[in-house]
Amino acid sequence: MSETLPFCKIKLQYLLEMVTDHDLDDNALRVALYLTLAHADHETGESHPSFETIGAAIGKHAKSIKRALNKVEAAGYMAIERGTNKGKSSRYRPTETALKRATIRRREGDKIVPLSRAKRGHSCPQSRTGLSSKGGQDRPPNRKQELRKEHGRKRAPDLPDEGQSGVPHDQYQPIFVPRGICFVRDWDDRLARVGMPPLERLLPSVRHGQHLGFWLPARTPAPLGSVTWEAQKDALEKLVCAAHSRRKHPIPDTVSGTAFVPISMRTTRAQNG
Repeated sequence: MSETLPFCKIKLQYLLEMVTDHDLDDNALRVALYLTLAHADHETGESHPSFETIGAAIGKHAKSIKRALNKVEAAGYMAIERGTNKGKSSRYRPTETALKRATIRRREGDKIVPLSRAKRGHSCPQSRTGLSSKGGQDRPPNRKQELRKEHGRKRAPDLPDEGQSGVPHDQYQPIFVPRGICFVRDWDDRLARVGMPPLERLLPSVRHGQHLGFWLPARTPAPLGSVTWEAQKDALEKLVCAAHSRRKHPIPDTVSGTAFVPISMRTTRAQNG
């Protein structure tokens, strides 16, 4: 059997395994869902928040969190490396058995509904009507539907005016990512690895709906060194340049109390060699 897929590709299947487990009680399921959705590493699924952090997030006492985690571990979904009372928190990671089951579920699902769109659509017989004596008649094109699709391709998303509208549109349409969630931490970690400042130093926080956050090329950065990551990095640089062209002076951040000072990604790369 082929190797287990990265956690980011089987996260939904992993969650589905737990949700459909009738023996896993609601409290244990809530704790496992929170760890997976809010703290799990993109590639491995490992997380290490404290009992107090988990309890504050889902409204439970730390002792209740500990009991729930014991049940998740006993059910075979997580392996727990328990910490000490001297500042070392426990570490939680999906078990190999659970990851293998999620991988199997993902691959079986792919066989039912192919995810690849290399041939530009599902393989299916050409639609025919029963009017022709020669075995069918080609269905005429739906002109209104084609016009709607064409209009949708030409239409660019209208970003808010709080600092990042007017961004050149390419293959990466900007996605809004709220502050304070794991996706922003993923981006900050990646930028630090390549010698870049965090998002709050590169982009101004903007309000979208009821949340403050950033417009980014994707929710999470692609694997380091991949072609997709290089494309995401170029797209992020365009977002930074667009923000700087509109804001040439420090802007106070109403959340952190600090000021956003425009930083050029190219200048930062040069300073870091």
